[in-house]
Amino acid sequence: MELLISLYMNQFLIFLLVLTRVSGLTMVAPLWSSRAIPIRVRAFVSIGIALMITPLFWNTPLTYPGDVVQLSILLASEFTIGLALGLAVTICFAGAELAGQILGQMTGMSLADVASPDFDASVPVFSQLLHIVLLAIFILTGGHHYLFHALYKVFQGMPPGQAHFSQPLLDVLMEITSYSFALGLQLAAPIMVALMLSILTMGLISRTMPQFNVLAVGFSINSIVMLGALLLAFGMIGRVFQDHSFAVIDLLVPVFGNTVP
Repeated sequence: MELLISLYMNQFLIFLLVLTRVSGLTMVAPLWSSRAIPIRVRAFVSIGIALMITPLFWNTPLTYPGDVVQLSILLASEFTIGLALGLAVTICFAGAELAGQILGQMTGMSLADVASPDFDASVPVFSQLLHIVLLAIFILTGGHHYLFHALYKVFQGMPPGQAHFSQPLLDVLMEITSYSFALGLQLAAPIMVALMLSILTMGLISRTMPQFNVLAVGFSINSIVMLGALLLAFGMIGRVFQDHSFAVIDLLVPVFGNTVP
């Protein structure tokens, strides 16, 4: 009887550790962390994924925590792993928000803010537009599948209860942040070039035709140029974002032990 209880306790602890790691991912990962998805739905998704992963690690050796403090440390380590994976992709989407803010400032439409439920703040309308479009591209290209596959590779390299880091996690997250800033500039670059050419053209016209009121028509022209350039550049923007988001996941996965390909 005691052996049976010990076996069930071992399996329950493994399930709890797996669920904690998965919950950290679904709490901040794009799509799953959206406030539009009820908490109960996210909880059921986390439990369902944990139930699929847990049987693969039934025989994982565990050191039972001696008290609540040790158990809390163990759960916090597992939660940090999932949180870091989800946060890496979220930082990429923050780069898209940056690109939208740059475009809003250049076109003078930065005052047209909308509420972003994902960031719980007001963001320029173009930031929200890029976020929604890139989220759709991320899902259509299988980004969410790639993210959960990365989570599975982390489980293989670092089974439940064996949390350790081969590299400083904070340093890698800082590198991903700088990577995201460069991504924001790359996404905004084509539209920035088009807007600069539009501004220079209107400047030359105003010098040759002083009666041309740049202030009266400049805002409308810049908006039309920006929307046209954005429409033409959406294909390139989606491709660049896809490559960067997958690269960020690949950059973070080796931090969690000796993961397999």
